[in-house]
Parts: sequence; C-alpha cells; structure tokens
Amino acid sequence: MEREICGRCGGAMAFIRREKLQLGQYGILSGHLSHLCSGALEVSIYCCRACKKLEFYAAGSEEDEGGIPHIPCPHCGQLHEMDDPKCPYCRKRLLE
Repeated sequence: MEREICGRCGGAMAFIRREKLQLGQYGILSGHLSHLCSGALEVSIYCCRACKKLEFYAAGSEEDEGGIPHIPCPHCGQLHEMDDPKCPYCRKRLLE
C-alpha cells in the first residue's frame, strides 16, 4: 500500500525499505537469549521528505486483511482511509 502524504505536514512520503524489528527485551542474566524465542516484526518504513517524520506499517497486513476501508471525504469527495483524522487531499478535519 502506498503512503503518499504525511499526516503531520502534508509533505510527500518516500518509501525507505522493509525492515525486521526485533521483539523481546534484554535480561540481566540471559542477555540476548530472550531474542531467540521472541521473533521479529516485519515493517515497511516511510519518511516524510519535508519534516522527516518516520512512519512504520506492518508489512503484508494490507494484502492479508484487505487493508483499511476507504470512505469519501464529505468536503472534496476523494476516497481516503477510514481512520484518517484529516483528509489527505483537502486537509480539512473529518469530524467537524
């Protein structure tokens, strides 16, 4: 799924790469031992070109579950994700 507009400043988002984030935590006695059983979470990383905000999205979740449902903006009519606080096209708040 393509993330094109930053939710903070409205700038263009750029895909950086997919990365595995290590789950688990360090223990005083076990050190890295807990990481062997905890696994990793694969994410897609995007960065805003203007404000440098990073956004992480679970890799594969959109394809597996169909993604977040899209609804039309009441102001401009463009489709956007249901959980957006502002329309990514006209930048108006959706719950006004």
